[in-house]
Amino acid sequence: GAGVRVAMITGDHKDTALAIGGMLGLVDKAHSEAITGPEMDAMSNDELRVATQKYNIFARASPQNKIKIVKALQAEGDICGMTGDGVNDAPALKAADMGVAMGKEGTDVAREAAEMILADDNFATIVTAVREGRVVWDNLRKVLLVNTPINNAQGMSVLFGLLLGLNDTPLSSIQVLYCNLICAVTLGFVCAVEPSEDGIMDQPPRRVGKRLIGRFLFLRIALGTIVLVACTVGSVFWVNDLGYSLEESRSQALNVLSFGAISITMSARFARKSAFHMRSFLGNPIAWWSYAIMSLLQVFITYCPGLNDTLFTMDGMDGKQWGIVVLFMFVVLVTMEAEKAIRGYVTDLKYYEEDEGEENPHDTTPLPAEADRFGKNELTH
Repeated sequence: GAGVRVAMITGDHKDTALAIGGMLGLVDKAHSEAITGPEMDAMSNDELRVATQKYNIFARASPQNKIKIVKALQAEGDICGMTGDGVNDAPALKAADMGVAMGKEGTDVAREAAEMILADDNFATIVTAVREGRVVWDNLRKVLLVNTPINNAQGMSVLFGLLLGLNDTPLSSIQVLYCNLICAVTLGFVCAVEPSEDGIMDQPPRRVGKRLIGRFLFLRIALGTIVLVACTVGSVFWVNDLGYSLEESRSQALNVLSFGAISITMSARFARKSAFHMRSFLGNPIAWWSYAIMSLLQVFITYCPGLNDTLFTMDGMDGKQWGIVVLFMFVVLVTMEAEKAIRGYVTDLKYYEEDEGEENPHDTTPLPAEADRFGKNELTH
C-alpha cells in the first residue's frame, strides 16, 4: 500500500535466506526465488538491474554485492534505503539514498556512514518514520493552504474594494496587521499539529523532485484567495447598501475575513476527505480551541469600547450583520469542500480509466520448496 518494497541481503546460504524470507513475507509469487553473490558477480550491469527487480532475497552477498545492488536499484529510478550494523555495511550505507544504522548493536563506522540511526534497533521503527515523514509533508502543505489565502485576502480585499468603487478601504491598516498576526498564526498552528489522516500509509510515495506547492495545491490556494476576497468585499457592498457606517462596514469586513479563514482551516485539515463528517470534531482538540479563541477575540475587538473605535476604527455589529458573517462562512466552507469533492472524483475516474481493460493474467510462477516447510499461509500474493 505505501509503495515501499522490502528486500533482504544476507551472507547466509540461499536455502536459509529463502526460508527466513518466506517467514517474513518477502517471498511471494512475484519474487519466488533468491539469487546469490557469485551469480551476481557473473552478471553485467544491465542484467543486475533486472535481477534487483526480480528478486527480494540476495544470499551469500559480499560488501561489493551490496553496493552493486544499491547502484542497480538507483539506476532503475528507485529510492534506495539500506540498513546495516557492521563495518562491511558502511560502503552500502553511504551509497544508499538513506543509510540506516543500528543504534544499539551497530558499529561506530556504520553509524558514521548512515543518515539515520535506529535507536531501538527495531526495523518496524522505519515504518513509523515513514508515517511521520508523510505527516510532516502533508501538514506543511496544509499550513500553506491556510496561511497563503488569508495573507493574500488581506491585501487583495483592500485593492479590489477600491478598484470596484469603495470610497474608503474596507480594512484599516491595524485590522490587516491584526489578521496577519493573529488569524494566520493561530489557524496555521492548527494544521501544523494535525495528526495523520486515515489511509496515509496506503498512498504511493511522492515522486522525486515533487514541489511543495504543486498544481492542485496552487489551485486550492487560488480558489481560497478568490472566495475570501469575494466574500469580504461583497459583504462591505452589502452593508453599505443597507445604510451602515464606515466603522460598521469595517467590522463586517474583518469578521467575514476572519471567520472565512476558520472555514478555510476546517477544510484544509483534511487533504482528501470531507470536513462534513464527525472526523472534524475528533483527532485534534487544538483545532476547536483555536476556533474558540479566534471567535472570542473577534467579539472582543468588535464590542470593546475604546478598542474598537480608537484602535481598529470599527463599531459594534447587529444581528443582521452577524447573519451575513455566518452566511459567508458557510459559503467559503462549501466552496472549498466542493472543489475537494470534484478533485477526488476526477482523480478516481482517471485511475479507473487507466486500469480499465488491463488484464491480470493468472500468475503460475511456482512457489519455492521452503513454502511447504513453513506453511503456504505465511506467503502472501
